Amino acid sequence: MWRYRAAMPPSSQSQLNWLRLTAAEGVGPRTIRRLLQHFGNVDAIVAAADRGASVDWPPDMPGSACQALCAAIARSAPGDERERLRRIDGVHVAFNDDAFPPQMMNIPDPPALLRVAGQCSVLSAPSIAIVGTRRCSSVGLRQAGRFAAACADAGVVVVSGGARGIDAEAHRAALRAGGATIVVMGSGLGCPYPPEHAGLFDQVRQGGGALVSEYAMNRPPRPSQFPRRNRLISGLAQGVLVVEAPARSGAMLTARLAVEAHGRDCWAVPGDADRREARGGLEAIRDGWAACAIEPADVLADVMARLPPSATGESASKQALQCSLGKMEGKVLHALRRGGCGVAELVEAIDAVAGDILRAVTTLEMSGVLRRSGSRVSLTPAGLEVAAAARRRAC
Repeated sequence: MWRYRAAMPPSSQSQLNWLRLTAAEGVGPRTIRRLLQHFGNVDAIVAAADRGASVDWPPDMPGSACQALCAAIARSAPGDERERLRRIDGVHVAFNDDAFPPQMMNIPDPPALLRVAGQCSVLSAPSIAIVGTRRCSSVGLRQAGRFAAACADAGVVVVSGGARGIDAEAHRAALRAGGATIVVMGSGLGCPYPPEHAGLFDQVRQGGGALVSEYAMNRPPRPSQFPRRNRLISGLAQGVLVVEAPARSGAMLTARLAVEAHGRDCWAVPGDADRREARGGLEAIRDGWAACAIEPADVLADVMARLPPSATGESASKQALQCSLGKMEGKVLHALRRGGCGVAELVEAIDAVAGDILRAVTTLEMSGVLRRSGSRVSLTPAGLEVAAAARRRAC
């Protein structure tokens, strides 16, 4: 996995050189990484290309390839790219910048340069990708909204591709819940697609989220770019949730990539086996590479458990609560770490006096760790953090 980092942020000239390099025809991320390993920084690469064949190029690059590289960089004309990005308050983030998302450094093929409009800080925050089909059902839309809102409520950023259907509803639900969301685009930031989502993309930026693309500002949407885009969706997130998708679809390719190439978690919301839109997730659950997600807590519990304590944003009061939990409160938390259960089921599951269990439930409810809905008890977002921290201490 690639782990190159620079000690200093790039200068204005370095940003221009990054644009020249990434705009050069036929020069992709892998070639750029090889050149960086050899020359050390982007300025040295462009200077070497300007000098031509007399430079000591990497030994594994034949002379013809070096000549073609020099010619491509010489022809490269990023034009008004920086000015176009500045007009939307965007920035360029190269993968040797401190602002480049660290989790994306650990995928096999990270982009050399990202265009970002909005809050760069959300790129490094705990996040979940929510994906699915454009031709979704009303049930799929409702589930996408339910899971996205719960993620936002727990402080987890929602990542998706901005497409019609499941993607758009995930972004909208995160915004309605007051959370941040990231749109990873398959076109340049200056060519929003689909065009009717331009207003939604503006809301994402204004709501503390970000628009992200590895393509030049004026690059129109093309079919070949969306599969490449999908690796960024997976690379940004701690895991991928499939809400509703056919077995053969871009959403399932993203989920498979997350598991097999990026080492991420994957969950799927179960649906009706007779419906084509539900088959992808059901088959992934059946074949064992996706976990079944019935409640948002099924996803959030896994995410919280994997994050270091500093990444969960735990407050001093939560940390104090973790220290003061009694043995019975700990048993209740352990039993409720997923989707919750009925009070009667909880009493039956824990080997203790019913009165002691109910007192522990009341204590946790008053502390904001649990919530009751009728006879059902479940963890709140704060409770998921507390439960995750308790499991980390037990490991």
